[in-house]
Amino acid sequence: MGKSIDNPKVSVIIPVYNTGEYVEEAVCSIMNQTLSDLEIIIVNDGSTDNSLYIVTQLQNKDSRITIYSQENKGLSAARNKGLSYAIGDYIYFMDSDDILNKNALKACFDKCSSENLDFTFFDAESFSDDNITLSLSYNRKGKICTEEQTGLQSLNALIDASQYKSSVCLLFIDRNYLNSLSLDFLPGIIHEDQLFTAKLFAQAQKVAYIPETFFYRRLRPGSIMTKQYTIVNVRNYFIVVNELIKFASGQNEDINKTIHKTIRFMFDPAIYMANKLKWKDRLSIAKTCFVSYKKYVSTKSWLVLLFPWLIKLKSYTK
Repeated sequence: MGKSIDNPKVSVIIPVYNTGEYVEEAVCSIMNQTLSDLEIIIVNDGSTDNSLYIVTQLQNKDSRITIYSQENKGLSAARNKGLSYAIGDYIYFMDSDDILNKNALKACFDKCSSENLDFTFFDAESFSDDNITLSLSYNRKGKICTEEQTGLQSLNALIDASQYKSSVCLLFIDRNYLNSLSLDFLPGIIHEDQLFTAKLFAQAQKVAYIPETFFYRRLRPGSIMTKQYTIVNVRNYFIVVNELIKFASGQNEDINKTIHKTIRFMFDPAIYMANKLKWKDRLSIAKTCFVSYKKYVSTKSWLVLLFPWLIKLKSYTK
């Protein structure tokens, strides 16, 4: 297998927490990349299953793999730890239960290095071994521009086409650009990608879209993607929105305007989804939104939050 690299082109950061059933396939999809000049940084985030054993066995086969272990601190802290050790020219964040196309890193590296991009982004497909279905679409081919743009132009275009995806697993990032922003993940929250990716786009001078499906997202029981939506999700969206508002306040008018547009794009659906919660929680959310976030919530989301039976009524009247 691969030998350790002194000056890797790419640092792949893989946080691992109790994904023993899937982690070998995920890591192997990185080990088998056609771009071999990389380092694989695995951060074991306090796993209590056999994840650490599995990645250690893989490390014995591939000296490009380095493993760091910490007590469970969450996805943001694990990614930040990986970043602190990364020395590659570019950064890619991989999830430990998903799969990356073997040509992805080479295609992204060639694109970024030849065009001097701050980052590039690409598409994904979702799949499930457990017959889980979610209405997730990551295919943007033919819907958005593939030409080089500023991050702000691209972010606006993605939102206008309803094609903005915040997952960092769809991004391939120049490490120097990332360092210039002093950008990392806010620890202790979920929906951290919403905050990270918006800031990344808003400040980039040169980005481009690769219209290829490189990432395969696994839908599985108990994952962040498939867990029941609760008031905890909404409270974390409040944190993300507060952080984005704070960020926008220190930026120029164009960035400020686009960040508020981005907040509405991601926050309004989050409030709509809260229609599934108990009345007490919905009332609490409604009060908080009315006081602090009402300009980001559509009339439709207000109505279904307070009167969720309207959704059923709409289906009956079709």
